Amino acid sequence: MPISLTVRLRKLLAALTSCLLTLALSACGSSSANYNVSAIGPKIHVGIVEDAPGIGFIRSGQRSGLDVEISRYIIHELGFVPSEIVWHTVEPLDRESLLQNGTLDMVVGGYSITQERKSQIDFAGPYFIDGQDLMVRKDDHRIRSVEDLSDERVCTVSGSTSTNRLKEHAPSVQVEERNRIDICATALLTGQVDVVSADSFILYGVNKVWGGGQLHVLGAPFTSEHYGVAVRQGQPTLVKEINAAITSMIADGTWQRIVQEAAQSVTYPMTISDHRPRAIDGSNSTGSR
Repeated sequence: MPISLTVRLRKLLAALTSCLLTLALSACGSSSANYNVSAIGPKIHVGIVEDAPGIGFIRSGQRSGLDVEISRYIIHELGFVPSEIVWHTVEPLDRESLLQNGTLDMVVGGYSITQERKSQIDFAGPYFIDGQDLMVRKDDHRIRSVEDLSDERVCTVSGSTSTNRLKEHAPSVQVEERNRIDICATALLTGQVDVVSADSFILYGVNKVWGGGQLHVLGAPFTSEHYGVAVRQGQPTLVKEINAAITSMIADGTWQRIVQEAAQSVTYPMTISDHRPRAIDGSNSTGSR
């Protein structure tokens, strides 16, 4: 589904014609949405997670979370209406392949920008910064930071980079990967593992929904994760337009509102300014999800 030049020109001509008919050329010239002319196809296919409360979650058929609202803003700025969005639930292991084979146009799913991933796909952003953290049972007082880990059993999500990042800081841990973060939470609650490791935002969401008052997020991140919007390689115009949309979202205050509401929904005690990206060019590379 490549960007269609024909559709782009048609949208641009329609916008200019409308301005001429209403004698509002000056208003058109001052519009901040001058990049709102791209089209990928009749519909845009977006990959997003559904198992991370606060980030991307489905309850009673309704999607909510940081990445959902970020996606909606970007998609609107690209020129699509809600009825033209096709949401796809993705697992971490499948993200690159679904972009490469054309099933998806973009992925917005707690997707950290890494050099390895940039060899396969392109990133716009980042649009959010977080850090990899730890979650333990509330009655376990042995672990207060990653430095306290020795030979504990730690659950991470397969397909993320959490395992490698964790091993860099705690090489003696026993990593047990699961397909979903909620399965990791169940393993922790039932004593199958001692720790769950993922990004802080994700862990606070998991604790809020599935913790049952029995789990505790340490709030001691040991990495810096830059979340990006992933697209197939070879689409520089699309990357540029997504970056422009993210810049606009931060400038007009929408980004702060989205982040604040998402954090409050999972009781994530963040300082919002610490999570705001400084540069939006897809160049920041670290990663755990």
